[in-house]
Amino acid sequence: MGILSIFRKRKNKPENILEYVHQNRGLLWENINTFKENVLLHNGSVKHHTPEMDKLMPVTHYLKDGLYTREIFMPKGTLVVSFIHKQNHPSFFLKGEMSVLLDTGEVKRIKAPMKVMTEIGTQRVAYIHEDTTWVCVYRTDAKTIEDAEAEVYTEDYKELPEYVILNKKLLCQEQ
Repeated sequence: MGILSIFRKRKNKPENILEYVHQNRGLLWENINTFKENVLLHNGSVKHHTPEMDKLMPVTHYLKDGLYTREIFMPKGTLVVSFIHKQNHPSFFLKGEMSVLLDTGEVKRIKAPMKVMTEIGTQRVAYIHEDTTWVCVYRTDAKTIEDAEAEVYTEDYKELPEYVILNKKLLCQEQ
C-alpha cells in the first residue's frame, strides 16, 4: 500500500502530507531526504532516472546554444520530490494544479499558468492535483544532457555554495 493510500485511509487530504515533511527542526533538505527515503519504501513509489520514472513522468530535454531546458509531465495524484537546484533560473508552470512545500515549511496551492523564479538551493515536494506540465530553463556550457543535469541539480545540499547553506540554516532558525 502506498503512502498516499495510507494517508487517505486516515481521512486526510493527500496534499496535507506535505505538512508532515517540515518538522520545525534541522534543515528542510534533511527533512525532505528522510521523507523521500520513507516514501521510497512503499509500493508504487519511483526513483529519479529509472525506467519506471521515465514512464510515469516523462521528461523532454533540449540542449542548445548554452541553454538546457527540461519539460516534465507529472500526472494527477502523484507525490513528487525534486532534485536540489544548483543555480537560479526561470521555471514555467504551464498546465495543472499542485500543492507545494515552500522553504519556510508552508504548503501553498498553485495553479498554472505562472512563471516561477527558482532560487539556488530550492528543492520542491509537491502533491499533484491535476495533470501538470512544468518547464525549467538553465544556463550551461554542457554538451550532453547528463553533464547538464550534473551542473544544475544535486541530491546533496552540501554540494551547494556555503553562503546558500548558511542562508538556509538562518531561515530554519527564524521559524
